[in-house]
Amino acid sequence: MSYRFAIMAAGLACVLSGCSGGTTETPSVATLRSAPAPSSSAAARPVFAFDATEDDKLSMAAPWAGCMVTNGGPEYESSAETLIAKGGIIADDAKGRAALATCLPLQPEAFDEHQKRTDLVAFKDNQREWYLCAKAAGYKLTVPDPDTAQFGLAEIGPDGDFGSPKIQECRRKAFTD
Repeated sequence: MSYRFAIMAAGLACVLSGCSGGTTETPSVATLRSAPAPSSSAAARPVFAFDATEDDKLSMAAPWAGCMVTNGGPEYESSAETLIAKGGIIADDAKGRAALATCLPLQPEAFDEHQKRTDLVAFKDNQREWYLCAKAAGYKLTVPDPDTAQFGLAEIGPDGDFGSPKIQECRRKAFTD
């Protein structure tokens, strides 16, 4: 009887101790000893400040442009300038598309585009604020999209287009306040 008790006690001790046997393997489930889960690299992309100069943006885009050249080839040497001027680049070949995917964590984005991608509720609120400010400033605007709250100009009037100082001031206020 005491023999069975000893075996049961040893088995119970093994179960309660996790039967580790002295190994130091990393557990496959989250524990207090586990490393933190990796964050989404797409969410952690660099973000251009609203008041960033072109030089600031070029400097911020340099690591991404270097990655594009390394992974896509010399035809991507002006990718930073294209990103700033046009908002991005288009890769027509498989190597370029692969480079874009590889380099995405380094690709800077505008604050509002980042917010649209990571916090749609706050983005919609800021879009509404921008719309109301621009409307009050006299711009003729299209009705905001119900899903994204994005809007456009119905006509270009004396105050100018989306690049004009007044509407950009409304945008800055909406997205930074």
